Amino acid sequence: MARARFAAELSAARAARRWLREELSSPGLPAALQERVELLTTELVTNAVRHGSGPVAVECDVRARAAGRVVRVAVADTSDARPQLRHVAPEATGGRGVALVDALSARWGVERSGAHGKVVWFELDLPG
Repeated sequence: MARARFAAELSAARAARRWLREELSSPGLPAALQERVELLTTELVTNAVRHGSGPVAVECDVRARAAGRVVRVAVADTSDARPQLRHVAPEATGGRGVALVDALSARWGVERSGAHGKVVWFELDLPG
């Protein structure tokens, strides 16, 4: 499992994408799957920075499960506020991050982390 911490700044999403690209190069993920992981991670990190507080921690793990291999990414912050799945108007300029995670991941969820904070995670099934 690989872990990284980023300052609670909007540039954290770009830094997390760059970090993930390096971490996921060795498992040899198909390009389309790697792009999806990067997109969903960007959404979670951006939400953690905008709606959370404190530094943002990102964990990435490629692991075996009974049904096959999965890639799991978890983003932690120190806010208790849970992400909201919203259905926004087509002309809205934001509010789609959790909907993207919901639509493009195999599974996702939220867990408490310590006295204050949460971890939002998603999983994608790997081919083969």
